[in-house]
Amino acid sequence: MRQTVANILREVAQEHGLTVAALIGQARSRHIVVPRHEAYYRAFTECPHVSYPEIARRIGGRDHTTVYWGVLRHCGRIGQPYSDAKALRAKAKAFSFANFAKCYGSVMEAACAY
Repeated sequence: MRQTVANILREVAQEHGLTVAALIGQARSRHIVVPRHEAYYRAFTECPHVSYPEIARRIGGRDHTTVYWGVLRHCGRIGQPYSDAKALRAKAKAFSFANFAKCYGSVMEAACAY
């Protein structure tokens, strides 16, 4: 099953004892910003079908650069280079496409034969 940004927000909020409204709100206190960065990171790595601008819209209507910097900050906190986060995203995208092809490959081949 494909992960959604809404599910990620619910999971992160529950894990940190916050509400989803607090995560997507405008507050900038550390106890909210750190989980918000985690949500950015998870959305980036687990939802390869969603772009930075779309993640930004879904998590509080922010700018895409805010999400980018939040992902970088979270990578720094967990001691992971940004290139590894991009590799996780690429792997998730390849896995997602492989599952799609496995499920719908024969139907696509039949449609393309015409």
